Amino acid sequence: MPSHNPRTIAEAIDACRDRLRSVSRTPWLDARLLAQYVTGLDASAVIAYGDASIDARRRNRLFELTERRATGEPVAYIIGRKSFCGLEIAVDRRALVPRPETEELVLSCINDWDGGSPIIADIGTGSGAIACALAHLIPRAQIMASDVSQEALELAAHNVHELGFAEQVTLVHSDLFAQYPDDARFDIVIANLPYVAEDKLHELHENVRDHEPAEALMGGVDGLDLYRRLLDQAPERTRQGGALYLECAPGNASVLHSLVVSTFPTAQTEVRKDAAGLERIVIARSVGAP
Repeated sequence: MPSHNPRTIAEAIDACRDRLRSVSRTPWLDARLLAQYVTGLDASAVIAYGDASIDARRRNRLFELTERRATGEPVAYIIGRKSFCGLEIAVDRRALVPRPETEELVLSCINDWDGGSPIIADIGTGSGAIACALAHLIPRAQIMASDVSQEALELAAHNVHELGFAEQVTLVHSDLFAQYPDDARFDIVIANLPYVAEDKLHELHENVRDHEPAEALMGGVDGLDLYRRLLDQAPERTRQGGALYLECAPGNASVLHSLVVSTFPTAQTEVRKDAAGLERIVIARSVGAP
């Protein structure tokens, strides 16, 4: 951190940005988010009042948090929240930080079911971000969200209750569908399961490898172990006319698409690209047996 003490919010943000230039791909954004957290100001106010003075306590706190970011810790873990589909999701090391590509997974589902009242299974809910976003954007939906991690499920429970979705979202501690009620059937199965292949671990940014839970990342030899298991169970859990929405690694989309076609040969299937142009979302519509 600088040898002098910045006097204003803008100067403090600049100092933090300079500290993070060599360790973050988004140093200015990181510095601004940390400054918002420390000052209690929103994004526009931090900029509008950049010339306002920052007291020593807040400045020192901002510098402390910047040093944590400099070690690679995600900003979302530092400030304890992440914006996702218009909601502020509480996050910590119990679950992955919600990603923009997962927002696209949710929005793909919303485009098909907006205004409806589907019964949804959110498999591998983690922080509960997907379940909360679907409850928010499809107000008549009923969602059963599950995770094999009890710790992640406790975080999801916090988000469900804090955001006011307890009447729509039921949480289940379950390995895929194993602990779901025997008669549970769904219009939508949506899943963002661990999908990093063993030989791709080294390609993950070290910030992700070092700070986010490995069990929420690793998907076996080719990254699709859990999806194969899910697809074994999905036919008897999906209602006639239902749909699957699955997020995967870009290199696995074509293989996952083939697996989905093999499981639901009469379904309408597609592979959708994310905002970066990478194939990441596999969708199957009109699935399920009569």
